[in-house]
Amino acid sequence: MEPHPRPWELAEDKLLAECRIDAFVGSGPGGQKRHKTNAAIRITHLPTRITTVMSDSRSQRENKIHAIRELRHKLALELRHEIDPLTFQPPDFFAEYPALHINPKNPLYPSAVAHVLDALKATHWAVGDAAVLLGLTTSALARFLHDDPALWTHVNTQRATLCLPPLRSK
Repeated sequence: MEPHPRPWELAEDKLLAECRIDAFVGSGPGGQKRHKTNAAIRITHLPTRITTVMSDSRSQRENKIHAIRELRHKLALELRHEIDPLTFQPPDFFAEYPALHINPKNPLYPSAVAHVLDALKATHWAVGDAAVLLGLTTSALARFLHDDPALWTHVNTQRATLCLPPLRSK
């Protein structure tokens, strides 16, 4: 039986079926147009209560696109899947992105984040051990973590709970 896909892997219509979407008038700079339209978007993933708000654009459509991308990223950051380090194999798509050079706008990016975090958790947040598990060099994994400020912060927060020193940027 096929396992239930993780929320960030769902097709957009299926993900949004699990969400509440609110449009509202955004605040802040942007001029008269911004203050008269419901262009800001809030998406709440109901099963997890994870929420994202986007109001950077005057376009509701554009804000929705960015909010969905951000929601997928937040879900991948927060939801862990237990893995067995002895039998774990990195997903096939990792081979398409040597040293895990993958653009955050790529639809596979949230899955890459989730697999990296699952491996880190399984190795008690040891970057070197997780890198071996993922088939990466330690420096490639550290760069991937560092290039995503929310991911970097999340990993250092988890390391702090285990009294491990924070990862340092170069």
